[in-house]
Amino acid sequence: MLFDLDLYLLRHGDSGKRTAVAAGGNTGDVPLTIVGREEIAIIARSVKALNLRFSAIVTSPLKRAVQTAKIIAKVLAIENRISVWNDLVPEGNRSKLYNRLNQYTRESSILMIGHEPYLSNMMYDMIFQKNRVNQLGRINLKKAGLAKIRVISLTPNISGELRWLLTPRILKLLEKGSSKSKSSVAKNKKKEQV
Repeated sequence: MLFDLDLYLLRHGDSGKRTAVAAGGNTGDVPLTIVGREEIAIIARSVKALNLRFSAIVTSPLKRAVQTAKIIAKVLAIENRISVWNDLVPEGNRSKLYNRLNQYTRESSILMIGHEPYLSNMMYDMIFQKNRVNQLGRINLKKAGLAKIRVISLTPNISGELRWLLTPRILKLLEKGSSKSKSSVAKNKKKEQV
């Protein structure tokens, strides 16, 4: 039976983790940096410009992921749709997470916010059905990167199709393009009124 769930995977924004590692600091549950918050706000506006609609937002409980979820949800006006899933922590159990997806109906659209390499491993599981024997490459989801996977089956194994993968740079360009077109529409409306 086909499942047809659209799963959007978003890696949290910049958390300054490299800076903390270099300084010998804690790299565990760190918040987004100011730059990270600003970048996610731009990404959120891009998601809105793409007219993506989510039935739910599920996030890792770590601060940087929860902050990312809250920024996205606020821009999309769906703050009441956020759920925190402990299985989305970097060392979480992906099999349990896949079982939790059964709670959603067919044709749902879920935004999942988490970490690397967890999210890339999820994509690999879905696209290649855990057949890593002849792994020739790696999927790498950049911070604030977004992927869309159509999940077509959850049983007996999870399987899906990668529909697209957008880098943060592309998402930022989409937001800039959207802002320019809105400004052009506003200028045209003013001209029409004159």
